[in-house]
Amino acid sequence: MPTSQRKKISAKTFFNIFSIVLTVGCLSYFAFSENGLTTLAEHVHQFKIEWLIFAVLCMLSDLFLDTCLIYLFTKGISNSYTFRRAFKVCMVGHLYSAITPFQSGGQPMQIYVMTKQKIDAGNAASTLVQKFFVYQTSITAYSMFALIFQYGKEINLLSPIMVALTIFGFIVQGTAAGFLLVVSFNQKITNKLLVWATKFLSKIHLVKNYEKTLESWQVQLDSFHESNQYLYRNKSLLIKTYILTFFQLTSLFAVFYCIYRSFGFNKASPVSMIFSQAFVTMVSSLIPLPGAAGASELSSYVFMNPFFTPETVKPAVLLWRIITYPAVILISAPFSKIKSEM
Repeated sequence: MPTSQRKKISAKTFFNIFSIVLTVGCLSYFAFSENGLTTLAEHVHQFKIEWLIFAVLCMLSDLFLDTCLIYLFTKGISNSYTFRRAFKVCMVGHLYSAITPFQSGGQPMQIYVMTKQKIDAGNAASTLVQKFFVYQTSITAYSMFALIFQYGKEINLLSPIMVALTIFGFIVQGTAAGFLLVVSFNQKITNKLLVWATKFLSKIHLVKNYEKTLESWQVQLDSFHESNQYLYRNKSLLIKTYILTFFQLTSLFAVFYCIYRSFGFNKASPVSMIFSQAFVTMVSSLIPLPGAAGASELSSYVFMNPFFTPETVKPAVLLWRIITYPAVILISAPFSKIKSEM
């Protein structure tokens, strides 16, 4: 095996091991440090288990609504598409998003599974980009309202670094939404980007036949834009998917509020806590590690600290992390075996 290939493999292995160690280390810290999970055990008689069940149900609602969105988007290009197949694609997406940097492995694996389900690769990519466009614009709007609602409240209590990271995270999300808008509906600019990308990949020898590859990609791009035009014309589908995405984000952001109530607290506004969770997403999305290891725990601790007591904030972060990360991996993994047909 060439030396360069061995280096690539070892670097990837090191990265994966580092991510796992960091995740386990963070969970261990919140479990066993002062005022960690051991403190929670001392007050278990005060714990409201029904609210912890609601937290799990919120996480499951995120998975269910994501399946509904995949089904709705794909049903428009394949009348025979079933909810069961959409569920399969959802599970694969969540699993590979959780274990890859920047959640980058989710969509490629979903496209692969959809091709196994007899969906054309170009249509599959178009469907998932449309879904991502709705998600990205929705979370950008959510983040904007969070900044407006919480400005002068929690924002002013944060360190300048956390404020800067929060605002930068919002700018990144807004830029991504704007880029997707241009790519989705401006065919002239998209064609120029495609030509540039193909030339670049050809120069670095990742594309062997420039003309053939460009022609093939342009055919898929035309199909992609046709699908986007269908989405834009289908106002009913657009409205349904935005509503479902809003509920999906809200259910995921509400997990921490349910955990808050499970500790017996009830003074904080659910809206305020949900918007604070949006801040966590803004910051953690900047970290390239799988599951945003380290950043998720730290940002959750910072943004949720005002709502908890010093004795309960660490156990709360630990419970939130377990429900929204390892639990999702455990649920999605059994359903993620790749088969030729579902």
